[in-house]
Amino acid sequence: MAESTDVLALTWLYEIGTVVAILLFIYSFYIIMKIKQLFPGSNIILKWRIMQLLLILLAVIFIIDWIVWISDNHVIIFILGGIIRLSAAIFIVLVMILFYKTYQLILHKE
Repeated sequence: MAESTDVLALTWLYEIGTVVAILLFIYSFYIIMKIKQLFPGSNIILKWRIMQLLLILLAVIFIIDWIVWISDNHVIIFILGGIIRLSAAIFIVLVMILFYKTYQLILHKE
């Protein structure tokens, strides 16, 4: 009985975490759109567009992972979990590099 309660709690945690992550992706997409408006005509906008595409890709992978998780296919879940972690790590590194370049652009404009 306690084991099924633990599984149910983990299920809710997984589902809530996935929904919150997708909402954060949407908010991040909105912030990137605002950042792009700050630099009209700059070559840095293309890099921010690439970030938007990567963000969409990551959100789609999260949604696919959620659908596969509901279908209870453990092999695909492990594969997608690895892809999500690797994609997230690459995304974070690219965002940090882009933030640095954007900050440099701001400093040179002043």
